[in-house]
Amino acid sequence: MSGRMPDRRPEAARFRHRDALLEKSLPGAALALDACALVDLSAAEALARARQAGRIPACGEGCAVCCRQPIPLTPLEALLLIHFLRLRLGPGERAALARNLAAAQTLPVVRRACPLLLDDHCAAYAVRPLACRRYLVLDRPCAPGEDAAASRPGDLALPDPGLLAAALRRTLPWYARWRQAPPQDAAGPEGREEIRRFFHSVTTVIQALPWEKELAPKSGLT
Repeated sequence: MSGRMPDRRPEAARFRHRDALLEKSLPGAALALDACALVDLSAAEALARARQAGRIPACGEGCAVCCRQPIPLTPLEALLLIHFLRLRLGPGERAALARNLAAAQTLPVVRRACPLLLDDHCAAYAVRPLACRRYLVLDRPCAPGEDAAASRPGDLALPDPGLLAAALRRTLPWYARWRQAPPQDAAGPEGREEIRRFFHSVTTVIQALPWEKELAPKSGLT
C-alpha cells in the first residue's frame, strides 16, 4: 500500500475556477487551479465542521486584516496571478494597484499589504494563493494588525493538511519541467518530507516580488 490519499479532485470540481484563456496563456495554470480547488474543498469541510460545533465564520467580504500580513507564495502561484492580472484587470484597476504599491515602498516588506489589495478587496480573488484560501477565523473578526494564528489559535478553522499536501503534489509536474523536483507519486513519510522541503525551498512572500513591472501601464502578454 502506498498510503496516499484518494484522488478527491472530482469532489473539488465544484470549486474549480474556469478560465480557458488563462489556462491557454500559462502552461501549468490547469494544475494550479486544480490545487486551488482542492484547498477550497478542505476549507469548506473545515467550516462545515466548525458550524456543526456551533462556531461562526468571521471572515467575509471587505475583511482584509490577513491581507496585511506576509503571504506565502510559490512560483506557479505567482505566475498564475501575473497572467490573471494581464488578462483580466483593466487599466484603472492596474493604475490604482500601482499607486498603492508605490506608496508602500517606504515600508519594510513584512509590513506591506498584499500588492493586489484594492479598497480592501482582492483584485485577483479567483486565483488567490493557497495560503489565503486556508486562513479561516471563527466567531470574532480580527482586530487591525491582529495575527489570529498567534493571538487566538483556537479561533482558527483547520483545513485538512492532507488536502493541502495533495494540492501541492498536483503542481509538481510543472516544477519538474524546469528544475529537479520530487516525483508526484512520492509516498510514505520520506516522500512527504521531500515534497515539504521542496516547496519550502521555492516559497517566498507575495510582497517580496517585483510587481511594479506587472502593474506598469504598458505591461502585456509576451
